[in-house]
Amino acid sequence: MKRILHYLIFITFLTSSFDIFFNLNLGGFNVRTCYMASLLFAFIYFLSYSDASKFKFIGFVPFFIWLLFPISFVAHTQFLNRNIGYILWMIFNIMVCYSIYKFSRVVDYQVLIRYYLLSFFIIALVGITQFLLSTVGIHVFITMWWRMNVLPRVNGLSYEPSYFATYLLIGFVFMFYAWKKKIYFFTQRFQLIIMIAIALAILLSTSRMGILFMVSILVFDFISMLARSLVSLKISRVNLIVSASMILFVVAIVVNILADSKLRHRYLTGTGLESTSSHSRDTRISQMTNVWKIFVVSPVYGYSFGGIASGIATYYGVNPKDQKKAKEFEGLNIFLEVLAASGIFGFMFFAYWMIFFFRSIGKLPGLLRMNGLKKEADILICLRYALIAELLILIFSQNILRPYLWILIGVTSAMYFRFKEMIFNPEANSNHINS
Repeated sequence: MKRILHYLIFITFLTSSFDIFFNLNLGGFNVRTCYMASLLFAFIYFLSYSDASKFKFIGFVPFFIWLLFPISFVAHTQFLNRNIGYILWMIFNIMVCYSIYKFSRVVDYQVLIRYYLLSFFIIALVGITQFLLSTVGIHVFITMWWRMNVLPRVNGLSYEPSYFATYLLIGFVFMFYAWKKKIYFFTQRFQLIIMIAIALAILLSTSRMGILFMVSILVFDFISMLARSLVSLKISRVNLIVSASMILFVVAIVVNILADSKLRHRYLTGTGLESTSSHSRDTRISQMTNVWKIFVVSPVYGYSFGGIASGIATYYGVNPKDQKKAKEFEGLNIFLEVLAASGIFGFMFFAYWMIFFFRSIGKLPGLLRMNGLKKEADILICLRYALIAELLILIFSQNILRPYLWILIGVTSAMYFRFKEMIFNPEANSNHINS
């Protein structure tokens, strides 16, 4: 039975980015495989373990109070089914967090982290394979192209390349900082291969935002490393060589694109640079502005999670009757969307929960180091960096309900309580794993 739990949690991780494959469509809503796996996990756990009712989550009280606001606003829409569906979506995400927490109680935490990292590696390989197959005329799940039916923009099993890169950014940030801190869950060589594969898949997605975030992280770390070396007069040659090599590799690709007028024009199209069209930039600004407009119309009585699109449609005199029509009016910026969904008072509890969450995972590493748990402290720091990067990139995208964001939140929360128990109750921690 315990082996089945291993399979289910790995499937939950592996399928979290699946948008166009292996999902069940019910009434226009995708019931994702990762949620079905986590529900089955919770059911089996409930039958197998006596502590099934116990669940810890960082800042659960302010989180729960915040959640009550969008639930209470579910009727504030012309498309009620969508709002109900999105509330259920949020409940599924909580169930995923529950499953991850429970799994962390019955295995060595490194097993959980290995499964998590392997899932990014496998999906990155899916993207790379997708690109290689397209070069010989085999096009599998391609949704966007550089050159139609010739050169794809890799999207893995996500709706589009930007979603794919947004998902992979989590794995890249974690792996990069784990490598910097010399934390190894596999062999050193294999871990480096995983990081390079994820970076390559992000590059092949050609998502400008994903590549920009990846390059910014590499450059910022490289400059910080040089600054520290000037102060301490010490520097790791391996770190310096690998960091410089990755930066040069990415820069070489960017320079190659900029040197080719056709590639440069295609890549800059939508930004407004070099006299190209600015439709991409203008659309993003317009989508953010639309969310703010409907918030101003109803600042206290929010629209709930699924009501943002229909609220924008109503603002422009349109009455969406189905998912396809509603998607034409999607907003942008997850924090603005939470503000419009929750109302000003609900958003206060959301902001308090986020502050409490980051403050908690920010303080614990110091205590862990004081108790000789340096590796655990560094793992929590890597998870924190990954979460910060993911939240920042989602400022330029929509929907805070994305499963891979909540899986990251669930893994971070589970590791927080697991590591905290190592300090204050190490015997109970060991006994629980052995059980």
